[in-house]
Amino acid sequence: MSGKPTKPALAIRGTKLRLRHCLIAWVVVGFGFVLPMRGKIQDPDIWWHLKTGELICTNRSVPTTDPFSFTAHGQPWTAHEWLSDVIFYGIFAHFGFIGLMLMESVLLCALMAGLYLLVRRQMEYGPLALMITALCGIAGWQLWSPRPQLFTYLLLLGLLFILRKPNSRSLWLTVPMFWLWSNLHGAWILGYGVMAITLIDAGIRSIRKGQAREAGRMALVCVLSLLAVLAGPSPIERLVYPLSYFNGQIPAGFVIEFQSPDFWNIESFPFELLLMAIGALLYLGRKPLRASEWILLGLMVHFSLHSARHMPLLGIIAAPILATQARSAMERLRKQPQPDSGKNESLAINILALLILPALVWMRLPRVNDEAHCVEAVFPREACQYLVEHPKLGQGRLLNNYNWGGYLIFHLYPKYLVSIDGRADVHRAHMSRDLKSLQRLTPDWDKELRRQNPDVVLWPRDKALAVVLRCDPHWRVLYEDKKAIIFAGK
Repeated sequence: MSGKPTKPALAIRGTKLRLRHCLIAWVVVGFGFVLPMRGKIQDPDIWWHLKTGELICTNRSVPTTDPFSFTAHGQPWTAHEWLSDVIFYGIFAHFGFIGLMLMESVLLCALMAGLYLLVRRQMEYGPLALMITALCGIAGWQLWSPRPQLFTYLLLLGLLFILRKPNSRSLWLTVPMFWLWSNLHGAWILGYGVMAITLIDAGIRSIRKGQAREAGRMALVCVLSLLAVLAGPSPIERLVYPLSYFNGQIPAGFVIEFQSPDFWNIESFPFELLLMAIGALLYLGRKPLRASEWILLGLMVHFSLHSARHMPLLGIIAAPILATQARSAMERLRKQPQPDSGKNESLAINILALLILPALVWMRLPRVNDEAHCVEAVFPREACQYLVEHPKLGQGRLLNNYNWGGYLIFHLYPKYLVSIDGRADVHRAHMSRDLKSLQRLTPDWDKELRRQNPDVVLWPRDKALAVVLRCDPHWRVLYEDKKAIIFAGK
């Protein structure tokens, strides 16, 4: 018999299932389904994505100016995630909130499964591959929500599969991939950077080998992929939009997900563990990395420490590198993986284990497919209903809290126009001033309030602005509950 470790079989043998198959199911399906079901929908941006998708489907066109706010109404707006918005709205229109929750889980299951396959291509030892998959997959679980970022995670993973063999014909798949990516999410530019760095490195190696034609083909793929971004609505705007987050035009420092990870929060521990694993395995493995791998790993560590929203992307980029270093470390330490013993677990035990997971998912799913049962109670549902049921006040200019803007757009547009929402690119001109003056109530708050001149104020009941408006003779209370309060001008 050969002394080489046998590759784990992915098929059922006879009437037995190996324990490894159950572990794979728990990692892929467990993390993909159970973690998103840990709570109800609470993302503040999903609401304006849904309303944008509805607007596109109703008008059969993508908006080019802001229709939702009175502070930027009619100003240019690039709906760069229009295709994601249409997908989200289509799922919501047919399957409701539970459909959005299941969509998130299915996409994350695909992410976990793809990560596992990517890792297994670098190493044979199944248990360690599962550990790396789990670590890299859940490193950024705080950012898991039904948002366009989910498509970026999957497309970046697919790109890594293609770039494993830059000399293969599959490299041409990146051209339609970037057309799709650029219409789904603005982070396509990050994926393009990953491809450019990888192909420049591969092209240099090809030239050194006397394969200049291969290097030319890689350069052509890069050019065509960039041109593919121009296919779709507002092509130039979608091409340059992502750069606004790097040149400081968008005040990203006021948005939590753009801030550095909070290492005092226990939820950041998986990300912290990933950083430690990267350092440890690079030291133990000591397998030389290509220049492109060093550059990509260093950049993603920097981006993820600078902005929490990049943590899931670091996990995806680091997964194959960690697998390669782990295999090298086992070889250096002479810890060769043991071949499969052929010992099988009983079919009954494994089936029982696999049935537990769907039961857990079913238990976590809301029993009623409506907002009251599927959405976290962090939004002003009752106050919003009050404005829906009563006549519009004035011109419908609604001053609101930043985190509630998207929710109010979903329920109150076009009756009321909000003052601010999660579209940082739309509100960049006044976002810093608004958040500093009104959200934090700096001394010039009354000047900013007069400048915006709202007809209605809907604000968190326990925030400072609500306290001072109670005492202001120019405002009267229309409605109040435990969460929100509504003021109208006298």
